[in-house]
Amino acid sequence: MSRIDGQVIISNTRFDNVSMAEAVERILQLVHKADTPQHVCTGNVDHLALLKEDAEFRAIYASAALVLADGMPIVWLSRLRPDTANLVERVAGSDLLLELCRASAWTGLKLFFLGGMPGAADAAKSILEERFPGVQICGTYCPPKEAFETPEEQEKIAKILRAKNPDVLLVGLGAPKQEKWIARHKMQLGVPVSIGIGGSFEMAAGMISRAPRLVQRTGMEWAWRLLQDPKRLYKRYICRDLPLLVGLVSEALKVRMGQQPSRPRPLIEEPHSTADGSKLNITTAPVRPTEPTEARLRK
Repeated sequence: MSRIDGQVIISNTRFDNVSMAEAVERILQLVHKADTPQHVCTGNVDHLALLKEDAEFRAIYASAALVLADGMPIVWLSRLRPDTANLVERVAGSDLLLELCRASAWTGLKLFFLGGMPGAADAAKSILEERFPGVQICGTYCPPKEAFETPEEQEKIAKILRAKNPDVLLVGLGAPKQEKWIARHKMQLGVPVSIGIGGSFEMAAGMISRAPRLVQRTGMEWAWRLLQDPKRLYKRYICRDLPLLVGLVSEALKVRMGQQPSRPRPLIEEPHSTADGSKLNITTAPVRPTEPTEARLRK
């Protein structure tokens, strides 16, 4: 399976085989060309565990315009299995946030930050505006946890987003809450692209310490986070995610040693339709990064 084919299957979940630069390019393509609001998923081992138990979450992943490998264990599993392509690299949501800010500074892409801990989105906005001069962060909002599900709060969120009219909505509510919220509301909100990014606002704001690069590259960022918040994360990482990862590694080794048959190659999804009726294949469609966002909105 070649990289151009663009898809790798890990634990019955499709991941798009893209680099960080390619992921940003495809998001720009979706903003400019997709005819309906789209969502992007950033998958890790914890998501794989949740997907096994949650049919709604699986449907959201299946309908995503782009599924990114947010986690080195996902990348390593692709390289361990002989019946998949090798994922080119990890595309972490926390890094994607930074790269979208970088792209915004030279394309005019309008970003909105929703969710996170109280104060995290505002703090991240201030830091990122200093780091990426010209970035277009058109607004932030941290909905109160206790009122989030009420119709009044949902209408307030919709009103804010309609007024700000972002191109990309970045949602930090944690999985699968953020993905389910996006799927349920994206058509009503009309934002071209929505992405769940977990605790990325807190990391960008310095409220949560990001693991050193060496720890990230060795796939041990989960352990770094576990040490920072063991009470909250022990059940997730040790009781839920670790057994799944061990099982996936064991399965991959059995396939590699010929003790278990490999899977058939999955079919590539049909291209998305654009507003003018033409087909947009997000793996190959040309991007127009120099077109101002305002020009897209006038079309």
